[in-house]
Amino acid sequence: MKCTIRAFLVIAATLTGCSAMACKPIVVTRLTFAEGAANLEPTQIAKLAEFIDRANSAFPKYLEVSIDGGAAVKVQGRTPAEARQLARRRAENVTRAYKQLQPTEIKLETTSSIYEDNKMSREASNDFVVVQFHPDYEALKLPDCNPVPIPGFKR
Repeated sequence: MKCTIRAFLVIAATLTGCSAMACKPIVVTRLTFAEGAANLEPTQIAKLAEFIDRANSAFPKYLEVSIDGGAAVKVQGRTPAEARQLARRRAENVTRAYKQLQPTEIKLETTSSIYEDNKMSREASNDFVVVQFHPDYEALKLPDCNPVPIPGFKR
């Protein structure tokens, strides 16, 4: 259940991307890996660099950056331990690249997850790393999307 919820959040965050300008924007990108691969390809490094530049120009202040690597367990010949190690290596490799590309010091959290299914959805593989910037919502003074009570609403 926890993996399903997490997978849903990753998909939702990925679809929202940097272009989200709602009350609490999500600044996220997804790097997809070939099955069994843990090293970054040049195109992935370029995508990460472009994402970091866009994120830094979108908002002046972030509280944290999280990097989460993923790998599927149900792959021919892959044990859960191997999947865990692969997800961790992916996250570590992206973290190293991120640290070289990010000019600003921001708190960083690196995690990794394994997934029982081969794919989170029909469109997305579980061989990925998600990089998410967490804007400082208070410092940005974004409007409250969910005020309580709701102005003008009567019971």
